[in-house]
Amino acid sequence: MAVLSALIAVRAGHVGRFRGRRLDGEGRGTALLGIVVGWLLLFVCALAVLAYIGLIAGLAFLADAF
Repeated sequence: MAVLSALIAVRAGHVGRFRGRRLDGEGRGTALLGIVVGWLLLFVCALAVLAYIGLIAGLAFLADAF
């Protein structure tokens, strides 16, 4: 669900920046914020997936040790 929200934020941010150019800069800061927050959320989700994979791999390694 977080990945979907991040993708929507990035997409809406890019659309907002494009429309902001036509409206003399109106809302471009908010659009940029959407892009930045969306990419940060995608990065955090990727780190969470990697941590989960590492946890599972570590548990599998410990299970084989016994």
